Amino acid sequence: MKKKEEWIRKKERFGIVDIDKKSNNYIWFHAASVGELLSIQPLVKKLLNENYDILITTTTVSSAKLFKKIFPNVVQHQYIPYDIPKYTKRFLNSLTIQLAIFVESEIWPNFILECKKRNIPLLLINARFSDKSFQYWGYAKKSLIYLLDSFKFIIPQNKKTYNFFEKLGYEDIQFFGNIKHDADILGVNNNKLENLRKSTLDKNIILAVSTHDGEEEIIFSLFNRLKYETTDLILIIAPRHPERAQTIYNMAIKEGFLKKYIKFLSTNEEFSTETELIIYDKIGELGELYAVADSVILGGAFKNLGGHNPFEPAKFSIPIFTGPYFYNFEDDYKNLLQAEGAVNYTEENFIKLFKDKKSLIDMGKKAERCASKFGGASEDIFNIIKDIK
Repeated sequence: MKKKEEWIRKKERFGIVDIDKKSNNYIWFHAASVGELLSIQPLVKKLLNENYDILITTTTVSSAKLFKKIFPNVVQHQYIPYDIPKYTKRFLNSLTIQLAIFVESEIWPNFILECKKRNIPLLLINARFSDKSFQYWGYAKKSLIYLLDSFKFIIPQNKKTYNFFEKLGYEDIQFFGNIKHDADILGVNNNKLENLRKSTLDKNIILAVSTHDGEEEIIFSLFNRLKYETTDLILIIAPRHPERAQTIYNMAIKEGFLKKYIKFLSTNEEFSTETELIIYDKIGELGELYAVADSVILGGAFKNLGGHNPFEPAKFSIPIFTGPYFYNFEDDYKNLLQAEGAVNYTEENFIKLFKDKKSLIDMGKKAERCASKFGGASEDIFNIIKDIK
């Protein structure tokens, strides 16, 4: 927790529970960061409709901020304690939990074993292991199998992970697909959208979203080529971690952008016709950006980070450009690439398509059609949860 405003909650990392209204029977989700938190939103909604009490723990400051935006007040939030026995025990002693649900690749040995001791049923949902994780656990199979035996069910998000668990001999495994496919299209505030459209003056908008350190330079290089061919252009960068906004600003200056042509979206500054770069320094609220963008460069895949959920922008009928490292969403990217709703990024590819508006629009429509074909895993997991109770 690096942000100053979060130090007041540091005690939560030591297992101290600070919840206004405690339930006698929580369903507890651990969703480490922003992506995992967004993925469980449809499932949590279903459970709330059935009057279940929900506690969600996260790890990052950005996910804690997003939590406040996307969940109602009846859902409780804590930072996950350190996975050290005395802290896990303190946390669990303070709560009554009927079911513990870990999301994606969250294997917390002390929490898992302590829940097992207390006869708290455990689920691992939307399970995903990277190639690196496969390799690591391949050397520690006995330890992994010992931990996996604590789970009542494991529900992987893709066939690759399913096959891995199957080879380990784990039997209580179900495959329904990726719960991220069930996420609603991101909300759009019409007033904010109209203001953004006025601010961008109907220019061609390149949106680089969920970017990480080392990826912005690639995008700046592209923009510096394009701006000599058209003046009708704005670049919006929405980094995965908004606290990097100032770093991106400094980087842009070094890449040749003039200070007066760079704006931070959060400051509500007036944009001029000469504005070239808008840095999005907020959490959430990406819906308005997707709604105005003409094309999306999706980060996390230009460096060896595994990529981010491509169906999120695809639902807005936007053409998607990706780097090669999308292994965390391999099935989704392969489907989009095959459907011609996404393209492997090169500057030449981008510039060629950017000049062909009809092809860009068609590509966006294909992305949306592809994304609309998938979904339903959250409902299947919801039914499993009801059966466990």
